[in-house]
Amino acid sequence: MDDGSTDGTFKEATSEKFDNVKVVNSGQNRGKGFAIKYGVNFVTKDLVTFLDADMELDPKQIRILLEYMKDNDADIVVGSKRHPFSTIEYYPLLRKFLSQMYNIVLRLLLQLNIRDTQAGFKLMKREAVQKIFPMMRVKRYAFDVEFLAYAARYGYKIVEAPIILKFTRRGWGRINLKTVINIFLDTVAVASRFGILQYYTKLFRDTTIMLTVFVAGMYLYKQFVNPYIFPGIESRGLIALLAFGLIIIIVTLPYESLAKKFEK
Repeated sequence: MDDGSTDGTFKEATSEKFDNVKVVNSGQNRGKGFAIKYGVNFVTKDLVTFLDADMELDPKQIRILLEYMKDNDADIVVGSKRHPFSTIEYYPLLRKFLSQMYNIVLRLLLQLNIRDTQAGFKLMKREAVQKIFPMMRVKRYAFDVEFLAYAARYGYKIVEAPIILKFTRRGWGRINLKTVINIFLDTVAVASRFGILQYYTKLFRDTTIMLTVFVAGMYLYKQFVNPYIFPGIESRGLIALLAFGLIIIIVTLPYESLAKKFEK
């Protein structure tokens, strides 16, 4: 599956013909998610797999994923850098740090108990793909996350398998600051569609409102009823807390609106 590449990949891939290999081109680059969903339209067998074509993951490793699927009666097998039997020949410290932080975010937002969602090597039963793909909206950065979140919600069995990764790029690799921001926004969108972002936002906002009302009550009581109550707390301290609470409430209002916007 070639997603409108401009480096001659499609020409190279179609330079030789094989009876059991079909090469397709989407015409223009629309992101990883769109490319995979488009490619799945041409699947005719019971299993679907995808992996990055940069050869950092040897395609022969598909045997390992097949074994894990069979041995664990799994619906989805995820190639994982964090599997105890995985071999990572080189992995930049910065990428490792970002990956770990992202995994923490996923566990908090989506309750995804998967150690690595982004390795780019997955094996899935066609039935699961056909059920989940039509519901997915992410076309680029958080495609894997959205797929696995839906799979977990619908009770599909997901297992992780070891991989051998030969990371050839230095520093950030293909990842840059813009990519990190887009991944975050895509992930926020997924969390929003699952109703989780609104829950956390509303919980935080409502808690802040209650605390702010309580502080306001303390200030008014101290000012107009009994100025000697709460002797260890000065009025200006209460005013500062009140202002801080109001600022948080104001800031979270557009954030909640943003969460609802993603759900549309």
